[in-house]
Amino acid sequence: MAPQQETGRLPTPFKREGSESNIELEHLLRLMPASRRSKTVFHFNDRKSCPMDIVQRPKADVEFLAEELCVPSLNDIHDLLWLAGRPMPPRPLTYQLTASRTIAVVEDINLHLIWEPGRIFLKPIPRFLLNAAFWTKHLACDAAQDNSSCVSSVSPSAPSDPLSKRRELYGCAYGFLLSYTALIQHESDYRIAASNHLLPADVDWESWRQTSWELLENSPRNMTRVNKRYRYGELRLSRLNKISRWRSLTCSGDGLVGLMRGYKFGFATYGQLLEACLFPVVTATAYILLVLTAMQVGLSTDYLKGNFAFQQASWGFTVFSILAPLILIFLSFVLVFLYVVFNYRSTKAFKQRSMQFYDNLGRNGC
Repeated sequence: MAPQQETGRLPTPFKREGSESNIELEHLLRLMPASRRSKTVFHFNDRKSCPMDIVQRPKADVEFLAEELCVPSLNDIHDLLWLAGRPMPPRPLTYQLTASRTIAVVEDINLHLIWEPGRIFLKPIPRFLLNAAFWTKHLACDAAQDNSSCVSSVSPSAPSDPLSKRRELYGCAYGFLLSYTALIQHESDYRIAASNHLLPADVDWESWRQTSWELLENSPRNMTRVNKRYRYGELRLSRLNKISRWRSLTCSGDGLVGLMRGYKFGFATYGQLLEACLFPVVTATAYILLVLTAMQVGLSTDYLKGNFAFQQASWGFTVFSILAPLILIFLSFVLVFLYVVFNYRSTKAFKQRSMQFYDNLGRNGC
C-alpha cells in the first residue's frame, strides 16, 4: 500500500486524558509560566524607539509562543548543521549520562539539545504543551490554503493567526515534543527526566508512555510536520559558535555582535577567556621545550655537531621558540582587550537607553 501523504491539516498530536485536558479554554492561562522576559520596543513622544528587556505577565499569543518554541538562529544556519551534529534523533537520557554529560536545565529553546564537554542543555516540557485543549486553541489547525487564515477547530469564526506562522509554531512545538520521545524511551529515562524536572510533576510513567505513543503515530511520516531543526538531535556548541562567527562575516550574519558572541558566549569572566586563550600556548610551549631538548642532545653528538643544515634548523627553531609564545600571548591579551572594549561600549549604550526609558516612564512618554 502506498504511504499516505501528509495534508495541510495540522491536528492536535495527542489526546491526553486527565484533569488538564478538560480545563475550560478561559482557564488555559493557568498553564502559563508565572512571568516572561521579553525584548519590547517602546516609542516616546519624540518618536524615538527604546528596545528594553522587561518582565511581563505571559499571554498565549503568537509573540510568546514564538519566543518559547521557535528556533530562528538554528534555522538560519540549517545548511551547516551537519558540521555540528548528525541528522538523527537525539539519544536517550541514559546515554547522555553514560557519555558523562550532566543535564543543564534551560528555558531557552535555542539551547535545547545543545551539548558541550560534560553537559547537555535541555528545555523542560512546558505544561501547556501537554494540554490538548491548548493545542486545539493555539497550535492545531484545520488548514485550508497556504495563504489563508488558519481557523481553529474550536472557534472557526474567530480571527486567528496567518497560516504560515501557525505552521511554524506547530512544527516547532511538535518537533520539540518528538525530541522528548527520543530522550525518554524507557522507564529509566523517565526517572532521569523526572529527577531533573524535565516533565511536569503530575506526568507519571504511564501517562508519558501513552502520550509518546500518540505523538509517534504515523512515524516517520509525521516528520514532514516538524520544524527542520528537529531533523537533527544533539548539536555541539563549540562548532555552532564557529559556524555563527563564520556566518557573521557574511552579509547574512549578525555582524560584530555575532563575531564576538558566537552562538552562545561561553565565558562568564575575562579570566576564563584569557585562560582558554593561553591553554593552547602552554601546550605548544611544552612541545617546543621537548624539541629544543632533542636538538640540544643532537648538537652534542659528533654526527650532528658539524652538520651545517642541522645547525641552521636549530638556530631557526630557537628564534621561533622565543618569538612564537610571546606573539601568541600578546595576541591573547589583545583579544581579551577587544572584548573589554566591546562590552564596555555595549554596556554604556545599554545604560543610556535604560536610563532614557526609566526617565520617560510615568510621564506618558512611552
